[in-house]
Amino acid sequence: MAQSHLDHWLVRRMGWSGSRRPSSGEVRCWQMEQLRAVIEHARANSPFYGRTLAGFDVEAIRTAEDFSRLPMMTAGDLREYPEQLLCVSQDDIARVVTLHSSGTTGKPKRVFHTQDDLEATINFFDWGMRIMIGPGQTALVLMPGERTGGVGMLLAEALTRFGARCVPHGILEDGKAALDQIMAENASCIVGPAAHVNLIAYWWERLGMPKGRVQSVLLCWDAAPEAVVRNLERIFGCRVFRHWGMIETGLGGAVECEPGSGMHLREADVYLEIVDPDTGKLVPDGDVGEIVVSTPLRRGMPLIRYRTGDSGRILPDQCVCGSPMRRLDPHVSRISDGVPVGSNRLRLADLNETLYPISGLADFAVALSKDTLFVRVCGSAESGRRAHDALASMPVVAEANLAIEIEMNNDAAPAVPGLGKRQILDTEW
Repeated sequence: MAQSHLDHWLVRRMGWSGSRRPSSGEVRCWQMEQLRAVIEHARANSPFYGRTLAGFDVEAIRTAEDFSRLPMMTAGDLREYPEQLLCVSQDDIARVVTLHSSGTTGKPKRVFHTQDDLEATINFFDWGMRIMIGPGQTALVLMPGERTGGVGMLLAEALTRFGARCVPHGILEDGKAALDQIMAENASCIVGPAAHVNLIAYWWERLGMPKGRVQSVLLCWDAAPEAVVRNLERIFGCRVFRHWGMIETGLGGAVECEPGSGMHLREADVYLEIVDPDTGKLVPDGDVGEIVVSTPLRRGMPLIRYRTGDSGRILPDQCVCGSPMRRLDPHVSRISDGVPVGSNRLRLADLNETLYPISGLADFAVALSKDTLFVRVCGSAESGRRAHDALASMPVVAEANLAIEIEMNNDAAPAVPGLGKRQILDTEW
């Protein structure tokens, strides 16, 4: 079987010299070797790891089970000890990202990236995007493109390397304006958050635009609901891919090789474990748990067993493409997703699959205040009535006897401004 673009990336990143692609077992052995090396590097150069990893026999780490005995780190460590996690001089840092968590007023997380880290991300984007777009084609990216080391600029550099073109649209403020730019730039690929691309698709259908003009979509940055994937496939008539990543891991984390394939992990740069969030023990492939990540090749600010707070699972079977890289189920969510409602929990993931299938609904936002569910709906007037009925039929809403108030927003703006991760608000806007 011919190697995929992602396998070509893996072989080069591993420095694999064989005439065939490595097996999954060979990838695991290589990962353990790199993890042993990064542990030694971190203990020798980071005050934080010098404390937390002292006394462990690194050479005894040969299996995933061995590695899982190391202590885990948390987002709190990134807030409290960012400089202590550094393993190089700050003169060697090319970009520092400060992350403020929603709803908190404490210290932000600070993540340091070297130029090698940024180059590794460009390299992954380069090979991953070749699945979706070819030389001479244009991608419209719904993110800023002017920030040095930002995702828009890294993606633009990656596309340029194989002859494609990147047009950064910036943060979406007007779905119809983005549609106009797609047409003006002759873009065949759209990259952006699911909610924003769905808003563009709403206007595409409303204005009677033809299928086939947009040939591929990459959903990234936030959750990618199945309902949105189906909307985009139907309205654009295109292939829809999904990506998962984090600022902490250098943005790129996992991407689909074909629509619906499951997201192949960026195995050379991100070692991923799924653990029971209560016990910290590894769970079998196929079981849902907390995603824990390590960065084997990073030397500036390596992460070793970082608890992401995301819930997900590794798909148990091998992909039909034959790649040795494991696959992450696209249905990744926050462990803390949702708000308590009576004895149940109202989850954004469930709201996404309930509301996005509604005809004429472009976008939505939800807030829960006391016993009332406030819903801002972007789209047609009829979609607002349908949203009310769909919400009323949800067991968690009906059992709690929640009142539902719909606010219609019929312009082209998204329901929530900016690029922040969507969540259920705990107060009316």
